[in-house]
Amino acid sequence: MNTYRIRFISGPQEALRSEHEQSVTAPSLAEALATQCNWPVHYNMEQTWAWAKHPGTSLYDVTAWEARLIAGKPDTHRNNTW
Repeated sequence: MNTYRIRFISGPQEALRSEHEQSVTAPSLAEALATQCNWPVHYNMEQTWAWAKHPGTSLYDVTAWEARLIAGKPDTHRNNTW
């Protein structure tokens, strides 16, 4: 199991607010984010960070959960579909 730091972010891009930060133990980034929401998950290239952005918001007015790996191994087994 990996440990992830997750937090809720919201607001306009130039003034995002971070709230509800916590550590979560889960097998993957997607499962860590699934503890808070069921929105689509987008990963960074190294599979060490991801966010689940509310599909009804834009890139300029964001509502999302972020997760970053703080202990364990990246999700290298994840199926890339791009």
